[in-house]
Amino acid sequence: MTKTKRIIITILALIGLALSIELCVVYYNANFAINATPSICAISDQIDCDSVAKTTYSQFFGIPLSLWGVILYLFFLLMTYVDKVQNIKGFGILKVFKNPTSYIFCIGIFSFLISMILGSISVFKIDSICVFCFMTYFVNLLIAIASKNKGISIAGEIKISFTDFISALKDGRNTFWFILLLLLFISCLIYTSVSNILTPQIAKKIEFENYFKLYNSEIDKNIIGPKDANIIINEYMDFNCGGCFFSQLYLHRIVNEFENVKVIQHVIPLEKECNHNMKFEGHKTSCLKAKYALAAAKQNKYWQMADVLFSEAPESEKEIIEEARLLDLDIKKLKEDAHSEQIKKEIQDTIKFADSQDITGTPTFVIGVNKILGINSYGDFKKYIIEQGGKEKINHD
Repeated sequence: MTKTKRIIITILALIGLALSIELCVVYYNANFAINATPSICAISDQIDCDSVAKTTYSQFFGIPLSLWGVILYLFFLLMTYVDKVQNIKGFGILKVFKNPTSYIFCIGIFSFLISMILGSISVFKIDSICVFCFMTYFVNLLIAIASKNKGISIAGEIKISFTDFISALKDGRNTFWFILLLLLFISCLIYTSVSNILTPQIAKKIEFENYFKLYNSEIDKNIIGPKDANIIINEYMDFNCGGCFFSQLYLHRIVNEFENVKVIQHVIPLEKECNHNMKFEGHKTSCLKAKYALAAAKQNKYWQMADVLFSEAPESEKEIIEEARLLDLDIKKLKEDAHSEQIKKEIQDTIKFADSQDITGTPTFVIGVNKILGINSYGDFKKYIIEQGGKEKINHD
C-alpha cells in the first residue's frame, strides 16, 4: 500500500469511525435515555437522526447499525496498517492478510451497496433522513475508490480476496481460529436477536404483535369482534381521557372472553380545536390523536394505533409518528390521511352524532338502548355483559 493511499484511507476511516460513534450516541439517547435532548441532526420531520434511530430498520440481527459501522471502520484501519501490526509479537496470525487493499475495496463496495438499500428505506419507507447515516454511506464509497488497485477489475479484486481466504483456510491453525471466531460471532448474533437487549424498539414491536395475536376476533378498522355478534358495544372516547385508558383494557378483555360481543369505538376529541362543544382548550393533542387513529384505520391498524396512543401517551405529532413506525404503517400516507378533509369530516360527523344522542362525556358506552357513562370496575362491566346475554368462551386467554 502506497503512503498516499494509506493516508487517504486512514483519514476516511477515522471520519467514518467518528460518525459511527456519534450515531451510537444518537441511538442510545433515542432508545434508552428517557430525558435526552434531541441530537444536532434532529432538524425537522424529514431530517431527523433520532426518529430513524427509533425505527426497527436501525438494527441488523439485534445490533444497532451504528455499532456495525464502528466495527467496519476499525476493520478498515486494521487492514490499512496490517503490514505493521502483524510484525508485533503475538499478532503473527495477521500475516494471512496478504492483499489488504483488495479486502478493503471489496468490503467498501459491499458496504456502499447495503448503504444504498438503507438509504432507499429511509427515504421511501421511514420518510425521514439521517444525515450522519448518509455521510457514512459516501465515506464507504470513497474508501472503496481510494483502495482500488490500478489495473485490476472489480471481479479481479473479488477473486484475489476469495483466493486469499481459501488459501488461509488450508492451514489447520487458521481454520481452527476461523471456526472459533465464527461460532462466537453467530452466538453473539443469536443472543442479540433473541434478547433484543440492544434493540428496545424491536422488543416493543414484538410486544404489540403478540398482544394482537391473543385475539381470535376479527379486526376491521375501528371494530373488533365477530361480525355476527349480537351484543354491540358502541364506545365514545377520547385518547387523553384517563377513564378511556382503562376502558380500552376492559374492552379488549371483554372481546377476548366473550364469543358474541363486538366493540365499535368512536372518537370524540375533548379539545376546542376540533370540538365546538368545548368552551375551554380541553385535552391538548386530542384532535391530533383522533386524526392519526382514523388515518391508521385506513391501513387497518386502528386498534394498534389506539393502543400506542394510550400506552405511550405521545405529546406531539413527531412522537405519534415515531410510535407509528413500529406498526409498519405507510408513514407518508398516514400523514396525508391524518390532515385530509375526509378525516376532519369523519371527526365532525362523529361529534354531531354524539351530540344528537346527548353524549358529551367520555367514556360513554351505548349497548342496545342503554347508555353507560364510565366504568366502575371490570367485574361490574363483565357482569353487565352477561346480563345482556353475553356468552363466555369455554377457553380463553
